[in-house]
Amino acid sequence: MTRRRLLLAGLILAGWLAGPVGAQSPTARAYLSQAQVPLNAQFVLNVEIQGSQQLAEDPRLPDMSAFSTYLGSSTSTSMQIDGGRMSTSLTIQYRFQATQEGSFEIGPVVLEAGRQDLSTEPLVVEIVTAAPPPAPGIQPGADGVEPDDLFLTATLDKDTVYVNEPAIVEYRIFTRVDVEGYNLRQQPSTAGFWVEVLSSPQGRVESVVREGVQYASSVIRRVALFPTSDGVKPIEPLTLEAQVRMQRRDRRRDPFGGLFGSSLFGSRVPVAIASNGLELAVQPLPPGAPESFTGLVGALSVSAVIDNMDTATNEALTLQIEVAGTGNLRALADPVLTLPDTLEVYPPETTEQVEATADGVHGRKTYEYVVVPRAPGQLEIPPVELAYLDAERGEYAVATSDPIIVTVSGDPEPPPTLSGRLPRSTADLQRQDIRFIRVTSPVFHANDQTIFRSVGFWAVAVLPLLAVAGAVFARRHQDRLAGDVAYARDRRASTVAKRRLTRAESLCKPEHHREFHAEIGRAMQGFLGDKLNIAEAGLIQADIRAGLAARGASADVIDSYLSCLERCDRQRFAPTTPDSEAMRSMLTTASHAMADLEGALS
Repeated sequence: MTRRRLLLAGLILAGWLAGPVGAQSPTARAYLSQAQVPLNAQFVLNVEIQGSQQLAEDPRLPDMSAFSTYLGSSTSTSMQIDGGRMSTSLTIQYRFQATQEGSFEIGPVVLEAGRQDLSTEPLVVEIVTAAPPPAPGIQPGADGVEPDDLFLTATLDKDTVYVNEPAIVEYRIFTRVDVEGYNLRQQPSTAGFWVEVLSSPQGRVESVVREGVQYASSVIRRVALFPTSDGVKPIEPLTLEAQVRMQRRDRRRDPFGGLFGSSLFGSRVPVAIASNGLELAVQPLPPGAPESFTGLVGALSVSAVIDNMDTATNEALTLQIEVAGTGNLRALADPVLTLPDTLEVYPPETTEQVEATADGVHGRKTYEYVVVPRAPGQLEIPPVELAYLDAERGEYAVATSDPIIVTVSGDPEPPPTLSGRLPRSTADLQRQDIRFIRVTSPVFHANDQTIFRSVGFWAVAVLPLLAVAGAVFARRHQDRLAGDVAYARDRRASTVAKRRLTRAESLCKPEHHREFHAEIGRAMQGFLGDKLNIAEAGLIQADIRAGLAARGASADVIDSYLSCLERCDRQRFAPTTPDSEAMRSMLTTASHAMADLEGALS
């Protein structure tokens, strides 16, 4: 038995050494794992090179972004010996997810092998709504894992919500193979949503029967999406890479299995899978919102307490208002207080305890106000009101606290100092009112000198006017930022874009090229959205051109910007890895494109 193994190994080695003598010229062909692909399902583009087992550089794939999303790639090699002649081949599998229904042509794949330029024949793929029956002889899983053996689903707890109403997306993995682990490769874009990641039972595996087939299933991610505007919102697929432990079914085909006791080729296969895409219909808020409504959709309760019901004038009190409920509590605006004129109030100290659990987002926010009564008598603190939208009934409701009556005694005249219970900033302001006695000798001036010829006099006289003018300008600027959303987004566009470009610069490494191009894409899309005052998720090229042209941008500047953005999107899903020089060039091009657009719109 040992002699037979040694003889087999010697024949393989001899064929390897003799192979180049009788080797044929390299050839290349491309073929699909299946000609018909269901929408949102995966398919594999195989590129097979006969006569070579390695390439100087990666093949150049045609642009397939119009109907698919690139997920990942893997390679395999084979070697055969026939009549003393050895033939070798290299197969590269490119995995895609179908995103657009229709019939599409896949252009030639261009590559170089054996110092020859090769090109494959074009292919046609048909993406259909329903899954086609498996064709004879076709193996959908090029890596040994069938699509029905391992897949990822995304589901919504509701298809229609109001603006700022949470929609919970659950991502669940189904498998009939041995999955040793997984890691996220691409998270969906969350433009147009406020996102809260919900807790999920990590590691809990269930036995689930789906369409008559039993699977091991586990929830891998739950998120609550709060839409910020109405309309139909797309939710992109989530992509992950699973490590699958494969078992060789026919060890007789592995010539090395008998030599080493186990297969050399083995067994741990990375498989890229993606969830289905979703659409969420977002309704605008119904009319007739109360004055105290600040946008929360969910449920609220409000309570108010004060630490002392009987107090004296100028004695600081603590008024605590607690807001509890469900919904987007982190974005909840501060309550508006209507207090008596004799009660002085200071800005609140806010604390929040918000939890994102499997059931949704709930918790409480607490506001602590320091209030100081300035006159004796009975003071009534009116109820605090906060309105919210009850999504189940589609009606507005108002949460109200109980009124508080405080009895104040003492002298209405304010003392020279305030209670030590006031915030530190207030105490510091009071200490600044103390003026110490001057102990140095005064400086005298001659009577014949006029003060109007002094530079210091005019400086003191003009500086307050300049300070008032600056304060008025700053106040108007802040009011406009608070009241004019388009102006605020336009002012912050450059700052936000530069911050994202700085983040992209830190990722300027070949191994991080996907995150690098994704960060540049977010910077350019966010810059456009802020400049045009539209949601990033709703950017349509025709609307972008019309909006920029209306703002005075030339066609050359618009074309240059959109071309840079499209190039960035292609690089995100390109199967090749760019070098550092190309990534730095991309960063410079994006910076210049945004600078040119900023100059054209100013």
